[in-house]
Amino acid sequence: MDNNEASDSERRKQQVSGLFDRVAAMYDHVGPRFFSHFGRRLVELAQIPNGTHVLDVATGRGAVLIPATEAVGAQGHVIGVDLSEKMALETASELDRLGLSSNAEARQMDAESLQFPDESFDYVLCCFAIFFFPQLDRAMSEFRRVLKPNGLVVVATWAKAFDEQWVWFEEIAKTYLPPEPEQGEANTPDAQPDFGTPAGLQTIMETAGFVNIQVVSEASVFVYADEEEFWSTLWSHGARVTLEAVEKATGVEGLQRFKADVFARLQSMKQTDGIHQTFPVLFALATEPRD
Repeated sequence: MDNNEASDSERRKQQVSGLFDRVAAMYDHVGPRFFSHFGRRLVELAQIPNGTHVLDVATGRGAVLIPATEAVGAQGHVIGVDLSEKMALETASELDRLGLSSNAEARQMDAESLQFPDESFDYVLCCFAIFFFPQLDRAMSEFRRVLKPNGLVVVATWAKAFDEQWVWFEEIAKTYLPPEPEQGEANTPDAQPDFGTPAGLQTIMETAGFVNIQVVSEASVFVYADEEEFWSTLWSHGARVTLEAVEKATGVEGLQRFKADVFARLQSMKQTDGIHQTFPVLFALATEPRD
């Protein structure tokens, strides 16, 4: 990696950690609890036995960490790590509140530089985060390094259909944001990994060196009570970056116009019990091949 690539990587990490510092207090605690739902589902698919040692990478507010702690029992141990210091602090407080601190902990840590000895964990779990890693290959190498031989890794990512559901939102946002600068051929970024299809996720895991790969596709429907709940939820997760960009470009009044446009679209989607949104997800399960 040259100096430019290194600085770009660090800048992206700072942007991601800053964003999730800002949402930490409300993350997965506003609107439908879809992160908690899929985190618990990931743990179910992993079939974690009692007494094992588990690492949860990009732990967020404990959507995976908490059910994994329940699974390992008093004889096991779970560590959740997150690039966001505030997210780790919020989750550590939640563990205390739930009485789980004796066999679970949350720490601030970079997934691309895990501060654990080799072969420390029976399981490495990562829910909705691999697409944030600037150096995916380095993070995957770290996953393998800290896994015990024949250990299991389980990751979750949004399926392509999920991104397609947000096209209308991004199209409205573009009308409020300055045009993106054109990139010359020399500045065109390298092709991104295909996180959103079963074949793409299979390739990611194979390229990382994992074996016995199984990709599971699932979808669940969540319901927002009304437009205000939908809007409030946007501020509580990664979509916040779009709202902040609109406000920076157009001011408070522009953000309110954007909100009105979003509400108008949501009203056309609304059903008698609220606004339905389908969340299609891919899970990949694979093993570390070392004997």
